[in-house]
Amino acid sequence: MTTNYLGSNGSIIAQSFDLNTFEGTIFPTSEDKPMQFGYSQTIENRSIKKHIHNEIERTLKGTSEFIYVISGKMTIEVFDQNGTYIDLVILHKNQALLQFVGGHSFEIDAGTKFFEIKQGPYLGVDKDKSYENTSK
Repeated sequence: MTTNYLGSNGSIIAQSFDLNTFEGTIFPTSEDKPMQFGYSQTIENRSIKKHIHNEIERTLKGTSEFIYVISGKMTIEVFDQNGTYIDLVILHKNQALLQFVGGHSFEIDAGTKFFEIKQGPYLGVDKDKSYENTSK
């Protein structure tokens, strides 16, 4: 199951995924997004033919971030690029959030294990993040 969180102009700010509901191989993000998410559940042995990813120069604006909860619970407030509150997302074990633009805040339960992936290089907190202009 995929849930889209939309900004005021109807653009997708983030998507959340419940990996417990997916079967087979799926890429639920659209091809025009700056980061794609794929998931595969393999029932039988399979091989993927050797392939090399071509070096392609891409120009990115902003930072996409993927958060996956291994165990426990995270409560995430999602904001658009202007800091306007979009929605509250609660992630449990085997659930994920991919945010394309904007920002977020986290409340993380004790004992929670999660990982995040985002685009680099990291330019430092002064250039990469802004902690003002969020409203709920």
